[in-house]
Amino acid sequence: MDFGLRKRGWAVTAVILTAATLLADLPRPLPQMLAFLLLAVWPMAGWWRVVDGRLAERLVSAAALAMLVSSLVMLAAHYVPGSVSRPWLMVVFALAALLPQIKTKNEKRQLSRSQQVRGSGIGIPDTNTTSRLLRYCEKRNQALQSACSWPKFQRNWHWVFLILLALALRFTWLGYSEFQGDEGLIMSRAAAMLTGDDAEIFLHQKGPIEILLPMSLWGLAGEINEFWARIAFAWAGVWAVLAVAALTHHWFGTRAGWLAGVLFAMMGFSVAFGRIVQYQSLVMLWGTLAVWHAVSFRERGRRLDLGLTAVFLAGGLLAHYDAVLVVPAIAWAVWPQLRPFDWRAWLGATAVGVLVLALFYVPFVLDPNFSRTGQYLWQGRIGADADGRGLLSWSGTAVWQMVTFYNTLYYVVGLVVALLIGLMAKRRQQGTALLLFAAPFLFYLFIVADPRTHVYTFFPGAVILAAVGLDWLLTAGTGWRRLLLWGGTAVWLTVSLAYVWLMFVDHTPERQRTWAENRPRFYPVTWEKPPEFGLFGFPHQAGWRVASSLVGETDLPFASNEEQEVTAWYMAPAARTHCPNFETFLLAANAQDELPVPPGLLTDWLVQAEVQVNGRPSLWVYGRQPVAEPVILQASDYSRWLSPAQAAPMQTGGAVPLDVTLGDGQARLVGYDLDASQAVPGGQVVVTLYWVGLRPFDRNFQSFVHLFDGELRAQHDGAPDCAVMPTTRWEPGQLIADAHVVPIAPDVPAGEVAVLVGMYDLLTLERLAIPDRADQTIYLTSLPITDD
Repeated sequence: MDFGLRKRGWAVTAVILTAATLLADLPRPLPQMLAFLLLAVWPMAGWWRVVDGRLAERLVSAAALAMLVSSLVMLAAHYVPGSVSRPWLMVVFALAALLPQIKTKNEKRQLSRSQQVRGSGIGIPDTNTTSRLLRYCEKRNQALQSACSWPKFQRNWHWVFLILLALALRFTWLGYSEFQGDEGLIMSRAAAMLTGDDAEIFLHQKGPIEILLPMSLWGLAGEINEFWARIAFAWAGVWAVLAVAALTHHWFGTRAGWLAGVLFAMMGFSVAFGRIVQYQSLVMLWGTLAVWHAVSFRERGRRLDLGLTAVFLAGGLLAHYDAVLVVPAIAWAVWPQLRPFDWRAWLGATAVGVLVLALFYVPFVLDPNFSRTGQYLWQGRIGADADGRGLLSWSGTAVWQMVTFYNTLYYVVGLVVALLIGLMAKRRQQGTALLLFAAPFLFYLFIVADPRTHVYTFFPGAVILAAVGLDWLLTAGTGWRRLLLWGGTAVWLTVSLAYVWLMFVDHTPERQRTWAENRPRFYPVTWEKPPEFGLFGFPHQAGWRVASSLVGETDLPFASNEEQEVTAWYMAPAARTHCPNFETFLLAANAQDELPVPPGLLTDWLVQAEVQVNGRPSLWVYGRQPVAEPVILQASDYSRWLSPAQAAPMQTGGAVPLDVTLGDGQARLVGYDLDASQAVPGGQVVVTLYWVGLRPFDRNFQSFVHLFDGELRAQHDGAPDCAVMPTTRWEPGQLIADAHVVPIAPDVPAGEVAVLVGMYDLLTLERLAIPDRADQTIYLTSLPITDD
């Protein structure tokens, strides 16, 4: 096929200059800004001229395509063995940004025909000038005007207000919060992948997109912080608002479209997930666009729309399995187009969608961790057993609690009332909108035992139907009745918006972590306590950006009550332990998913430093050394930028390397550390083993350390890492630091002892087999027990 570049020299020049400038040594945040331009803005400027349709459809589709293509390019680049270099990434992403600038032979023919039409006096649309496009449409019949008319809402102030509202709720103080839970895990995985860990992407039990998007910007810019890691998701959140608004506008008119946009812009889940490194904004964006292009295919019969439906559905499934819930709405939308059946269109669209999915899911299915992911989804989330028992469940209470915590009760009740009114209004496309709402709503209400925040999936359809109801309601009355309806709606929206601002944007105070003390007044709830698990997107700082500067090499390993995913990012590469062998303890206030601190653990420890957030103590550093007065630091004075090498998890462990495989290729011991400084009668020996899981364990094995000289002189055994990482939690390829504090009894005689280690089944006590080891133990070294 004949290819060439479109005559858009400015676009090519912008891409090349951006990529070339990234090679220079620039101060922050210039590299991050240039990387964002190369990944999101310049590709969008190219794709919007390729996609057909109304301007709103083209802009939203182009922005979504730019993010999807960047993610796929990053995935393909990751498959190249070894670490990913910045110069190579710059070339690859520059070529990807130039991809929409390539024109095919068919496009050249269309351009030639268009020029002939222009010569005949009919004229063609010049999308560079609004007036020319409008003049063109005025010369055409009503059907053509419907297909290409410039959306009126693009020139109206209330749509500008909608965009500003979406931007304000997602970008204001976007970098305030520290990474929370899954965010830290995602960024640690991205760092590992950038530094050459080829297996890391298959350890994730979700789609890869939430890793690939920040990974792309990080790889180009070289360093990243919280704001720049989240910017792609905030960007997607804004476009998701516009997608819902424009789709509703297309279906039900301008006012309904604007109302749907406002309702979705201030919806708590939409705001929360637009402010964190997670997949939900992308599922809502790509899922909505998949439905939109399916509807466009039904209306116009264009193969391009069916292809884009497949691409965006595949992109959603690469973000998370939740995207499958838009399939009923898509099927309903395209059903009228099945007769006559355009097999070429369907074959081409299916091939493109399958190719996008296969880029990740084919190697994932072949990976040992795939079976664990299926088990997690089937048993852990849906709640069914291996035989399918327990498939149906009732999660109404959990759904209601989560929905009315992320949104005010006023918003939810008003939305339900408007939705019911919308269902009674007989409108075209109502069936597609109903399925967009009902399929995920029923799934998480009756199928999933533990829905948590996945209830976000039914809100795009819910706000569309509610907007239809509000649109009907606001035109139902006349005179003072209409004025009263408009005034009441404005008050309802304002009150609902205030709650979302207080909960997700304002952080003085952090209301979710201090709910009992600082819950928003005048907002009633129907439950006693907010949900305990699965909460994301609420603002929180504990002072972890400061903590890494307070812990030196002599203060390691450290322990904490904070979850591992958070400390793995902020304390990298410092060693953490969950055992009593710590030298420093970091105690965080209001930790979510907190690890319990045993009573009396810190009785003899002293506060070395205190970190304050918004003038309140939030993190304490405990050590053994006496200090005259603890150091008090303000978290707002610190930021933390990390390169992939600084944030990557350990790939090897231990001062002494080993390579011993246990069982039927289930685990490998790759090294160990030994602290024998207190190897005396009445003392202790600390042995830290470093394991790598090779295949998933179906039951728990205990690890043990024995001191042996013909008799067993001392021992310690238990679930790895002091029961925090049992073997059933091990992911293939994951490095596990397993510390054992081995107490030595006072009556143990002095002399040389061998250090032996291994694993055994907790239920049968049978040891995990070790090739060529009759006693199924691994000899590490000998050490002297002295009387000194």
